Amino acid sequence: MDTNDKNALGPGGDYERLPYLSLPFAYTQPAHLAALAALHGIDAPAAESANVLELGCASGGNLIPLAVRFPEARFLGLDLAERQIADGKRKIAALGLKNIELRQADIATAALPAGSFNYVICHGVYSWVPPAVQEAVLRLTNSCLVDNGVAAISYNVLPGWHLRSVLRDIFLHHAGKAGSPQERVARVRELLPQLAEAAQRSSPYGQVLGHEAKLLARMPSSYILGEFLAHNNVPCSFQDFTNRAAGHGLSYLCESDLGATARHLLKPEARKIVAGLGGGETLAAEVYLDMFTGRPFRRSILIKSGRTGMKPPALQSANLQTLHVSGNLKPVPAKNAGNLIAFVDDRGQSISTAEASIAAALTTLGAAFPGSCSLTDLAPEIRERSIVARAVLNLALEGRVTLSTLALHVGRATDAKPKVWSLARTEAAAGLPGVTSLRHVTAALPKPVLAIAAKLDGSRDRIELTQWMIRALDSGSFADVEPPNGQSRPARASNLIDDALRRLAECGLLSID
Repeated sequence: MDTNDKNALGPGGDYERLPYLSLPFAYTQPAHLAALAALHGIDAPAAESANVLELGCASGGNLIPLAVRFPEARFLGLDLAERQIADGKRKIAALGLKNIELRQADIATAALPAGSFNYVICHGVYSWVPPAVQEAVLRLTNSCLVDNGVAAISYNVLPGWHLRSVLRDIFLHHAGKAGSPQERVARVRELLPQLAEAAQRSSPYGQVLGHEAKLLARMPSSYILGEFLAHNNVPCSFQDFTNRAAGHGLSYLCESDLGATARHLLKPEARKIVAGLGGGETLAAEVYLDMFTGRPFRRSILIKSGRTGMKPPALQSANLQTLHVSGNLKPVPAKNAGNLIAFVDDRGQSISTAEASIAAALTTLGAAFPGSCSLTDLAPEIRERSIVARAVLNLALEGRVTLSTLALHVGRATDAKPKVWSLARTEAAAGLPGVTSLRHVTAALPKPVLAIAAKLDGSRDRIELTQWMIRALDSGSFADVEPPNGQSRPARASNLIDDALRRLAECGLLSID
């Protein structure tokens, strides 16, 4: 988080005393941003050797995993919070990384060489800073980007965020200004169950309060502080954001999920209405999409205006030829009907196809997950490739698969000597409840799985791992996982190893190198 509100971010300020939770965000991966550009016919810089800038990097939770994975790339993060930068520098030093720098700096006055970055990331900053800093974000993004570079900027969007602003007003009043940030957040948490209980569900107002109160009860304190108690939180309309971006030489390309988050809220008939109201213009349709869905948040992808002018280039399934696809799709034979073959995605939603080539592609895709497949993997026969490409594009537009310019190769639970990738192994050894996966998301793991993950450096086979677990059980290290129903220690140890390996594999934490 970066803002010119020195009382919040300076020494002793709110974000010094309750630091913003610094995590990886999958959509910010340069290889994903490059894939979105490629899908629109734009040849973005190679992600594995890119120069990447993050504005508002906190303690580097998003950049550090990328720096570990891509040693030929260079990363720079800017943030005004001293404590966050200091925390991040300690992590970087402990990992021995030489390709990343975190720098304390104010975005409003930061100066960087023109055209020095291939990708610019700005997550959780734009709506939470004053207008002058918002302009600086856009100005710096345009100045720093190379001509074919790509930027990702997130922000709270209207009219959807109007509903959440009701809660912000309530929380600001109830929390007051007295006390530490922890104390003010605690007052909000005390109010949440009362809001959820007292809300009159028969009214739209009560439904909003009850729904949001239940969601926020599961959110970290730093999120409540930043989203609802921060001095600055000024959402804007999509039209206002794109107009301001255009004023700084930046054009809208797409959403990081290609708009799937919003479109899945609409029935097919409603989608046609939105498209009609937009008059065939992408930007106009996006405005109506926000109005019809009420989504409160966007992760917009920008490029330099000189690349395409003001109109986003059209998506082409043919541009999938060089990309890699990842999707958690599982066949559901019980749901097959007639000539339809059924699958289910990771949201539990069904997909059915009568086309054999598409069914084979989805089967291959699901078997490879959390790894990725190329279009050639999915459609070995050239004559079937265009059919499969169109199906994959539709799945991407629905948010059921993700795209990358780089292949993701992962280890399997059945590997002879399973190995957790280096950063996650370090995080597990440190006892962190969440570790970073190769898919660039945080995986929450129970303590026994963390302990096993810390041991998986690729030097031990199943027999050695099971013997280690037997010794750990005998020593009482896992008192909370004692053998149930008289199960022997060796059997219990073997089951614990098997279960942990399956979970680690499913989360994308096992590597092949």
